[in-house]
Amino acid sequence: MPILFALVGATGVGKSRLSLELAERFNAEIIGVDSRQIYKGFAIGTAQPSTEDMLRVKHHQIDFLDPRKVYSAGDFCANAKKLLSENTNQNYILVGGTGLYLQSLMLGLPQIPKIDESIRKSFEDDAVKFGSNSLFKKAKEVDPEAMEKVEENNVQRIIRILEVFQLTGRKLSEWQKEREGGIGVLPVFWLNRARENLYARIDTRVDQMIADGWLDEIHELAKTVPLEAPAWQSLGYKELLCAKDGNQVQSVLEEVKRKTRNYAKRQLTWFRWQVKSTEVDLDTCTNPLEYIHNRVVAP
Repeated sequence: MPILFALVGATGVGKSRLSLELAERFNAEIIGVDSRQIYKGFAIGTAQPSTEDMLRVKHHQIDFLDPRKVYSAGDFCANAKKLLSENTNQNYILVGGTGLYLQSLMLGLPQIPKIDESIRKSFEDDAVKFGSNSLFKKAKEVDPEAMEKVEENNVQRIIRILEVFQLTGRKLSEWQKEREGGIGVLPVFWLNRARENLYARIDTRVDQMIADGWLDEIHELAKTVPLEAPAWQSLGYKELLCAKDGNQVQSVLEEVKRKTRNYAKRQLTWFRWQVKSTEVDLDTCTNPLEYIHNRVVAP
């Protein structure tokens, strides 16, 4: 019987390296579970696996989507289920930090009626005309539960909350409790670290992104990808594009670090409470590769 399990955790915790080692151990391929790493060209700032890593182990749902395209949890589930059904003898590891994708794949999707494109377009126009803050406030009034972990720059998610309520008269948070089409609960290993160690790793990683050429990547993308494209919602891209000089760049980087730490904090909360998992503390576990391997082969 093929092996299928998930390796999750906050951004910067150390998923990538361990996932490669596990994939080689199990002769497995990796399915990315990350809503930002999907976009073509947005590699450095979203910490996509390197070219060498992609050659070392085959990856799916990474660096494949046109930056202009919207990609939902439903799209992720459809593609993941298609891959699994067409390769029934292949081992796979689901790796990433977008908990909603993993939860939807395992438990199924809310059966929300198809949204009229005119409704979505109306909200998109409002976002351009009045700014995302007005939609952010409106969505918090409509569905505070669904908005609990949504930031103001996540316009796609905000519009989703508003359009569902306008079309159905029901909150998205209510629909999310009625799910169908999941593949079933999988073994999930949640990688964790002490908060201060995780935050230090995040700060170091942002600095390394700049050293790796993130600014050059951003300015090259701006030549061909419209700024309204969904991929530009990835943290730091638009902000660094607008930075005029070295001082502004440094100021933006400090803000990116702060926002990334906050995002990691929300991820920690989500994985702690929203999905049943086995926690692996990378600060104290002497051999996480063997620890996870042993629990996969003999649960």
